Amino acid sequence: MRKILASIAILAALAGPAFADDSTVVKTVTLDDLKQILTEEGYTIKSTGDDGDVSIRAVDDDGLIFNVLGSACNVKGVDGCYGINMQVRYDADGDESLERINEANLKWAAATAWYFEQGYDGDGPIVGISRYVILDDGMTIGNIKVNLVNLLAIAPAAADYIWETGDWAPEDDY
Repeated sequence: MRKILASIAILAALAGPAFADDSTVVKTVTLDDLKQILTEEGYTIKSTGDDGDVSIRAVDDDGLIFNVLGSACNVKGVDGCYGINMQVRYDADGDESLERINEANLKWAAATAWYFEQGYDGDGPIVGISRYVILDDGMTIGNIKVNLVNLLAIAPAAADYIWETGDWAPEDDY
């Protein structure tokens, strides 16, 4: 019986992180941690490793594609990442107004709007909406999830504002 219990304990330890609930506090995250967080929340993981070892491209139920990237990884002799950069990236045409991107930063202070002329793959400009969290002294899994939910709510509204569509379309467009 002891061998069975010992085997179960070893398998449980090797199975990866198991967040008992959203109140679990983490000071770093790994790729497996991020995958589990996204899976628990019902997001579909499209790929991993596209933007570094600890990176995930996922999609929500509305079809919004987003990236979750570990940062400050494997430093100070500790496995895992001390930060998480959550991003929604939009293909741009280069005619975006930097003024409107800056204004989006003021309207949605919980996220950062930015412009990258070359894009990550050199395929052309992108506009991004991101949220960065620092885990150094600990954050609950629930708080990580709330940060992502907030980003995914802000990004479409900020994009509409930047491109003057949806609720932000000029009156004469209706």
